[in-house]
Amino acid sequence: MLKILLALAIFQSVLWAGAHNPANRIVEGVVFYRGGEPAADAAVQLEDQVSLQVVSSITDRDGRFHFTGLSPDRDYQIRAMKKGYWSSPHNISRFSSRAVETVHLELRPSKRK
Repeated sequence: MLKILLALAIFQSVLWAGAHNPANRIVEGVVFYRGGEPAADAAVQLEDQVSLQVVSSITDRDGRFHFTGLSPDRDYQIRAMKKGYWSSPHNISRFSSRAVETVHLELRPSKRK
């Protein structure tokens, strides 16, 4: 019985360590237009607020995007754009306890001429 409990405790600690690995944070979501239509092929930029490093992704046909391997110890800012349209920036805090952050970004016509 003791061996079983010890094996379970080790297994649980391995699972816990994997779930709390700093490189396991995920940011995902959808980019859409004001009416709710998904924005296919929109550019999504995720900026690390400490290093200022920017990673980019392009949405799929349903407007979905996905970033993995992010540190939970960093603040990020995310925004989307597509020709003539921009989203407001969305901040993702290091104080959030979520391993998966879900973000919805609405594209609005650019005010730039």
